[in-house]
Amino acid sequence: MKRLRETRDEAATRVPLDEDSKKAIAGLDPVLRERIGIQWRVRATAELRVAGVFAGASQGLFERGADPKVLSIAARAVSDEVRHAALCGAVSEHYLERAAEWPVPGTSRMPKLSRAPMQLRPTLHTLAMGCVNETIASAWLEASLREATVPLARSAIRELIADDVHHARMGWAHLASGFVSKETRITLGAWLPALLEAAAKPWTLKGKLNVPEGAPEHGVPSESTTLSVARGTVYGVILPGFDALGVPTGAAREWCARTLEQ
Repeated sequence: MKRLRETRDEAATRVPLDEDSKKAIAGLDPVLRERIGIQWRVRATAELRVAGVFAGASQGLFERGADPKVLSIAARAVSDEVRHAALCGAVSEHYLERAAEWPVPGTSRMPKLSRAPMQLRPTLHTLAMGCVNETIASAWLEASLREATVPLARSAIRELIADDVHHARMGWAHLASGFVSKETRITLGAWLPALLEAAAKPWTLKGKLNVPEGAPEHGVPSESTTLSVARGTVYGVILPGFDALGVPTGAAREWCARTLEQ
């Protein structure tokens, strides 16, 4: 526990509560302040869950083989996400004015790939995390940074986005590497709906925020912004990226029409 406490303290030193942030937080309605703090605490839990998924995906890459640069990113991503959990927890403490409990351990949800060949699963997990989840996360954090005005939130978001962009590259770099053959890329097309269901759909679910209208200046975008960014990233970045690397996207586009357009 001492080590975890030190980790959170280290994160807090990277997001000090400057005078402008103090004034902005102090001026909030108490109910809204509590909700923003809780939202940052929920984000801490989500970051720790992502660390678990990266751990599983990394193990598969190390066992099946991948480019050394991809392996380096994958290994670092696990510790990055643990640090993100500490960082988000530290931000929440400034709003809640109480210590943030370390996230409760839980199941890290991996895409359901029980029918996928074992040798293909590490690549599928890597694409789900890098090409889909972290690509959307990077775009969402960019949107968050554009709207955020409170220095505390901006400082935290900058650190998060610097890592998530790197994590997204892991998926695309693996897909473009010699460890994924042309034949495998063609095969991957049939699995894209499952990857999008697991990694993109959660970004489009309503009711996840306890502040639906958001608090953009405090780094909490509205639900409508999150939905718009997720859809725009899938259609404008992720699908074109798969197309460019030789992964058929017909099934994925059908899934998007059925799911993201509802």
